[in-house]
Amino acid sequence: MFKSLYNHLRQLPVSATGSNTTSVPVCTLLMIMISTLLSQSPELFQLSYFDRELISEGQFWRLVSGHFSHTSLSHLGWDLLAFSLAAGYLERHSRKLLFISLAAAIVTVDALLLSDWAMITRYAGLSGILFSPLIFSLVIFALKQPSATGWLPLAICLIKLIWEQFSQVTLFSQSPWPAYPAAHLAGTVGALVCLAILISFPRLLSGGKFTKQIVTIDKS
Repeated sequence: MFKSLYNHLRQLPVSATGSNTTSVPVCTLLMIMISTLLSQSPELFQLSYFDRELISEGQFWRLVSGHFSHTSLSHLGWDLLAFSLAAGYLERHSRKLLFISLAAAIVTVDALLLSDWAMITRYAGLSGILFSPLIFSLVIFALKQPSATGWLPLAICLIKLIWEQFSQVTLFSQSPWPAYPAAHLAGTVGALVCLAILISFPRLLSGGKFTKQIVTIDKS
């Protein structure tokens, strides 16, 4: 099963242009700037955080903007650090994969927040959706390594994720709002579902025109 997964991931077309990498993660930098602006301006924060009641009244932009606003400087700093590493790495591999991973995470995290399972009505932060590009990046990193130890970072990430679900505590960042580790799990589920779909239907990455482009994994 793992050998089949490995082969499928190696054969995913990595970008619309056929290039394996993007030199500068422009989109990641732009999203960091937007997140900083929404988080540091009190007026913009009030207009952007996720609020289930306000969304039900028609403020649908909060379904997206809520993920880019933050409740404190510590919350913003730690989220941007993790997001810049995960999203920047993935964008350099494939900008299309970055947007696919983020879209999947926004859908799954929002679905959780809008459901009866959610124990909160307000939410803010990148930490939920960043788990999707993080999972993608760790899988790509593992495939580039010459041995099975390349999967260790992904294993550590999943262990941390499981620990958070039981402890209901998030590491590092401090926020005046209650921590909600379930959003991290939702972002991870989005990534795994997205990976499964892309493995099953690789044409989705090539606009319906499947090419047999093989991603060259540099193991040097």
